[in-house]
Amino acid sequence: MSKTAIVWSCAHTDSGVSNERFDWLGSLIEDIKPDYTVDLGDSADMRSLNSYDTRSPQAIVTQSYEQDIETYNEAMDRLWGRYKVTKRKRPTRIGFEGNHENRIKKALSLDPRLEGTKYGISFKHLQTDYWFDEYYGYENSAPAIVDINGILHSHYFSSGNYGTAMSGLHHGYGLLNKLNRSAICGHSHKRSLYFKDSAYPNPIIGMVVGCFKGKDEGWAGQANREWWRGVVILRNVDSGYFDPEFISMTALQKAYS
Repeated sequence: MSKTAIVWSCAHTDSGVSNERFDWLGSLIEDIKPDYTVDLGDSADMRSLNSYDTRSPQAIVTQSYEQDIETYNEAMDRLWGRYKVTKRKRPTRIGFEGNHENRIKKALSLDPRLEGTKYGISFKHLQTDYWFDEYYGYENSAPAIVDINGILHSHYFSSGNYGTAMSGLHHGYGLLNKLNRSAICGHSHKRSLYFKDSAYPNPIIGMVVGCFKGKDEGWAGQANREWWRGVVILRNVDSGYFDPEFISMTALQKAYS
């Protein structure tokens, strides 16, 4: 039997940005009633653990590990807390660790003295066991690759032996060339879609889902214009094939704000 899913990536929760978009997404999920949802990672930005602003006092003063954690969990509660009230059946929730969540593990690898669930830093603060029914962390220093209903899912797929994330103008086409399977990823904040209907025994699709960010980024410059913001509904998922429906952030806001 075919299934319905909703997929998104790169929400990058930030204490300086409202989490209202998670209310809109939660309402869409309630309306569509998918069999499962997939968060492909980087929902927690963890700006406080980045390694790029160390020489920028103006940036550092606005960062807080506690706020990063609280903002992420508040977003997840907006998305899933409603089911405690409505008692409706919840879809299976599948999550992935992205490179931004992985900042917590990187920080601890550099200084294990920081670890602690009460007064220190811990991946457990993201409560992934609570927010997701299935959660896939990094494997061998790279995002996990998981087959879900015949489709490979990952935060990103690497382009070679050194683990660099695939990207490029024809990203979706590149996924099919490399993997020879239907595949879905995020990470780049852009969207890309390529169909290979001639594949045997079933057609295959390569898809990059854009991002679910709430604001532009000053560091990205003109690249902000290239990012697509929204989520993707996968309809009629069966044997690695599906019908994609892109729902923009603008459409979500118009329907549910």
